[in-house]
Amino acid sequence: MANPVPTVDCTNPDCGISVDPSELTCPKCDTDLHNALSEQFYEIDVAHNGQTREEAKVEIEEGLNTALLYRFRGLKVIHGYGSGSGKRGAIAREATRFMETLAARKGYGFRQDGFNRGAHLIDFGQ
Repeated sequence: MANPVPTVDCTNPDCGISVDPSELTCPKCDTDLHNALSEQFYEIDVAHNGQTREEAKVEIEEGLNTALLYRFRGLKVIHGYGSGSGKRGAIAREATRFMETLAARKGYGFRQDGFNRGAHLIDFGQ
């Protein structure tokens, strides 16, 4: 399931209130918040809540749309890597292939997460 979109703190050190990321300016101090999430990846997990392959694809598409809407740097999809024999599971294979196709079609970067071998990143800035 996709994680709820977090609030962001106003970047003005004299303000610092939590703000909905869809706001372009802080409602308290009018600080520009346009780039508040531009260095963060929106994270979803499509393998650990009993999703089917089709449900995982839908969640990836929804996650991509949310990440773009809220101006995140990109999308991090935790897809797992399978268990037992060491082979990657069906969701991991399909999710990776689907993400790679989406990234190529849109001109985004695509790579394995350097901290989690069961996750890949779509980077809007690459």
